Amino acid sequence: MTLNLPSLKLSQSLPVKFNILLDRSNATQIRASFIELPNLQVETSTQEEALENLKTLLYTYYDKLEIIPFEIEEVSTQQSENPWLKFAGVFQDDCDFAEIAKSLIIERCDDDSDNYDPDNYDEKIFP
Repeated sequence: MTLNLPSLKLSQSLPVKFNILLDRSNATQIRASFIELPNLQVETSTQEEALENLKTLLYTYYDKLEIIPFEIEEVSTQQSENPWLKFAGVFQDDCDFAEIAKSLIIERCDDDSDNYDPDNYDEKIFP
């Protein structure tokens, strides 16, 4: 499947704002990365150095970056009609099917217990 989407080179859509994440979980190092570009990250000892190195790294990749807008249409969460409903009642007046259904139920109940009583079943199933 091929998507033909209009794209923009990053330089065509200036100014671009990025959010920078500073991770100070290491006592001696600061890790900086762009939230929008998580694969671009640097690790240095000071915040100023991290920001400067991150900016340099971004400009290195600047011409290779491309923005492609992509929209996802809302998918209906409404369930479609159950496909088996069209078969409901097909064998309603079929005596042969009623006998087959009765014998299947008896066979299943035979496997489950010895106390099977066919009179416990609804007469609509077994006319």
